[in-house]
Amino acid sequence: MSLQHELQTPISPFQSFQSNPNFTINFTSNINFSSPNYLKPRWASFISQIQPPRIPATNTTAWRRAKTRRSNQRNQPSLDEIDVAFCETKIHEYCKVGRTKEAARALQILEESGAVPDVKAYTVLIRGYCKDRNVDEALRLLDRMKVAPNVVTYTTLLKGLCDSEKIDKALEVFDRMKVAPNVVTYNTVLNGLCDSGKLDKALEMFDRIKVAPDVVTYSTLLKGLCDSGKLDKALEMFNRMTVVPNEVTYDTVLKALCNSGKLDKALDLLDRMKVAPDVVTYNKLLKVLCDSKKLDKALEVFDQMKAAPNVVTYNTLLKGLFDSGKLDKALEMFNRMKVVPNERTYNTVLKGLCNSGKLDKALEVFERMEVAPDVVTYNTLLKGLCDSKKLDKALEVFDQMKASPDVVTYSILLKGLCDSGKLDKALEMFNRMKVVPNEVTYNTVLKGLCNSGKLDKALEVFDQMKVAPNMVTYSTLLKGLCDSGKLDKALDLLDQMKVAPDVVTYNKLLKVLCDSKKLDKALEVFEQMKASPDVVTYNTLLKGLFDSGKLDKALEMFHRMKVVPNEVTYNTVLKGLCNSGKLDKALEVFDRMEVAPDVVTYNTLLKGLCDFRKMDDVLEVFDHMKVAPDMVTYTTLLKGLCYSGKLDKALDLLDQMKVAPDVVTYNKLLKGLCDSGKMDNALELFDQMKVAPDAVTYNTVLKGLCNSGKLDKALEVFDRMEVASDVVTYNTLLKGLCDFRKMDDVLEVFDQMKVAPDVVTYTTLLNGLCYSGKLDKALDLLDQMKVAPDVVTYNKLLKVLCDSKKLDKALEVFDQMKVAPDAVTYNIVIDGLSKAGKTEQGHVFLAMMKVKGLKPDIVTYTSLVTGLAREGNLDEAIDLLEGLKNLGITPNRITFNSILSGLCKTRQTDRAIDFLGYMISEGWKLEEEVYEILINGITTEGLAKDARRLLKELDARGLVRRTWAKRVLQGIP
Repeated sequence: MSLQHELQTPISPFQSFQSNPNFTINFTSNINFSSPNYLKPRWASFISQIQPPRIPATNTTAWRRAKTRRSNQRNQPSLDEIDVAFCETKIHEYCKVGRTKEAARALQILEESGAVPDVKAYTVLIRGYCKDRNVDEALRLLDRMKVAPNVVTYTTLLKGLCDSEKIDKALEVFDRMKVAPNVVTYNTVLNGLCDSGKLDKALEMFDRIKVAPDVVTYSTLLKGLCDSGKLDKALEMFNRMTVVPNEVTYDTVLKALCNSGKLDKALDLLDRMKVAPDVVTYNKLLKVLCDSKKLDKALEVFDQMKAAPNVVTYNTLLKGLFDSGKLDKALEMFNRMKVVPNERTYNTVLKGLCNSGKLDKALEVFERMEVAPDVVTYNTLLKGLCDSKKLDKALEVFDQMKASPDVVTYSILLKGLCDSGKLDKALEMFNRMKVVPNEVTYNTVLKGLCNSGKLDKALEVFDQMKVAPNMVTYSTLLKGLCDSGKLDKALDLLDQMKVAPDVVTYNKLLKVLCDSKKLDKALEVFEQMKASPDVVTYNTLLKGLFDSGKLDKALEMFHRMKVVPNEVTYNTVLKGLCNSGKLDKALEVFDRMEVAPDVVTYNTLLKGLCDFRKMDDVLEVFDHMKVAPDMVTYTTLLKGLCYSGKLDKALDLLDQMKVAPDVVTYNKLLKGLCDSGKMDNALELFDQMKVAPDAVTYNTVLKGLCNSGKLDKALEVFDRMEVASDVVTYNTLLKGLCDFRKMDDVLEVFDQMKVAPDVVTYTTLLNGLCYSGKLDKALDLLDQMKVAPDVVTYNKLLKVLCDSKKLDKALEVFDQMKVAPDAVTYNIVIDGLSKAGKTEQGHVFLAMMKVKGLKPDIVTYTSLVTGLAREGNLDEAIDLLEGLKNLGITPNRITFNSILSGLCKTRQTDRAIDFLGYMISEGWKLEEEVYEILINGITTEGLAKDARRLLKELDARGLVRRTWAKRVLQGIP
């Protein structure tokens, strides 16, 4: 396209002038183009071909005035002047619509024609270049201007340079200005310096400014100071201003004061403003007050506003009121609004109501909205309904939406469905989405599937993702796989991740591996980490190592940590060392901690020391605590002092506590007193408690009273309990009464129980009835039990039946057991049979034990050996004893004594002496009981003289006590 044609082309903003039939200028009439006095040949040729340009209507009057003025000066207008004006107009028009290239070519034609454009044309083109961010061309144009640039030209260029962040070049241009800068020039450069962070340079320029600064100057510098955090300097300048501040000035300072938390100064400034604050100023202040939870002050400012509040004002206050939980006040303001609420207003109200659980009110507001709800409105309401588990209503609102749902809409509903366990409905909606799902949508569905254990479906959805998975996606899948025990798949996924796992992802995986006791794999993953481990990484591994008993490995890692350990690190190490009994090492680590210990640190160390009764160290650490002890500290100390028998110190500590003891503290101390038998102290403390006792308190005191035999007091405490008795309370009292055979009281308490008895209750009663000789009642109770008896219940009943020689009944109960008998059950029956002389039947039960996969122990075989010896089957008893070696079972004293006694009773003294030698060869240290059996056996055979000689020999060698020897000697005839 030729320049001639370009100049003819109408420019879009001025199309309206094509339709103005009255606007015509004939450029070619009455002009002598052959005259050399007017134009150079190129320009004349060009101008003779162009058509009249379409000039904006706004320029019509000026154009005509110029033409009239020139006509008055001479009869025939100067072609040069008309063409210059026309081209300058075109330059302005081109620049106005961003066509700087065409404007530059028009200027070039003017310059080449010999005409001199005015400074305005150059300034306009410089402004155009600056708007296009072509400041280099603007600089070149400044250098080749054929007229002197004025202050507007320089200011225009300086603004372009500052906007392009070429502040150094701007300062260079400013320093070589050939005209005096005005206040606008200074303001332009000052603004550029402030925006570039060159605040010191800006203040230096301000100090040597050669014109009177105006309000813009001060506002610019104040903003720079405030943005740089130099509020004190800003306030100093504000107070020394030589011009009246305007709204911008006040807004700048008020905003800075609010952002710095100096709300009192901001409010004081608001009261002293010399210009009426506009609504924007009020809105900014109200927002900061609301964000700072100063609602009362915000409402006070609102009531005193000198500008009419707009919808932003109300939206700000409504949000603040809802966020602060002032629901009624918010609704009152909403209903009394003096402006029409917009979508944001309704969205704020709906969100506040939903967050407060007022779903019915939210639906009411939604249904009477005065503006069309947008998708944000629907999303807000849907989220509230889903969070409140009102899925049916949420789906109803969704089906009636008048705005197109977006991906947020679907994500909200999918989360609601997944959280409610409606996976099938969620998947159906997911597959029918009308928008492309994003990462949040996929992550929501994946989390729902993983939480429901549908890992295969989750992996299928993952493989079909249409967006790149992010870290949350992988973390969700990894957690699901780990929680389902599919650690191998989790590790495979970790290797296949398309994004570098972050340290949080690694930490989650390491925690699962450590919790699953897969320490070797955890350490392998740790060694291969692609992200730098943080302190959480080390804390996780250290806990896993200590919990698995790998003390040395844990300490090695602790000493080689590449990050600074924190309180959790030290607490983990101290707990691991204390639990392992390495108290000296724990104290060593504690003494060289690189961070200040917190109360958890002290509590961890104190508990470890208390558990191992290192009470001197406990008290020393406690006395040197650098943080205030909490309830856990005192409870730990009280428990340690009680279990160490230092009850007086425990009571003194209770009186000196700097925090009010809670019920747990009292319970610990009461337990210590009760376990130590100091019931008078326990009851005194119980009566002086400063907090209400709970069920544990009463159970502790009742147990102590029962164990001390103070049953009347126990019943008295039970009758005046101020909390509901639980089953433990009843079991504690029933056991105490049973132990002292108070069966009438037992049955009375049992009949009046206000809670369902458990298996411990029935076992306690059965035991008491049996030992009180009320076997029939015990058996009746067994049949009437409302809970299934456990093996312990049966064992207790069988023991009593066997001890009472009710063997047939015992075997009947055994045959009717509703639970599988354990080794203890068989041992009880075998012992009962052996004592009843039915050792052969006992062997049958031994065989049954082995068939059931139960392993007989020394108790089992001792019962059989004793039974055989008692029945005179000594050879069989000795053979059975010999066979224990092959079974890896070591005989006990009762086993040996039963055979020795059997030999002596059957007058097989020689064999008894040989057996005694066998016992010595097996490494048994013979006790007086064994010698007494042998001496009685020798005496029984009529060898009293030999018995006395043996006794004297034993006494002489110091193998028996002399008092014992004298007593036995008196029994020998």
